[in-house]
Amino acid sequence: MTAQGATRKTRLIVITVLIVLVFLVIWQNSATTTLSILIFSAALPLMVWLGVFFVIGFLLGAAMMWTYRRR
Repeated sequence: MTAQGATRKTRLIVITVLIVLVFLVIWQNSATTTLSILIFSAALPLMVWLGVFFVIGFLLGAAMMWTYRRR
């Protein structure tokens, strides 16, 4: 086996493992969770809640970075 063939095989194994891990995380967080904040209440899969809070945090961090950069 050549060095290029070994690198390609290793890359394929790593990509396959990452895909399996992503599917496991999605499957693990697919249970419906109810969130109640003050008068707001909603039942969504946990993965959706994690995604929403991640996006909100990312946008807040980007906005703070932008404001500190302009000073």
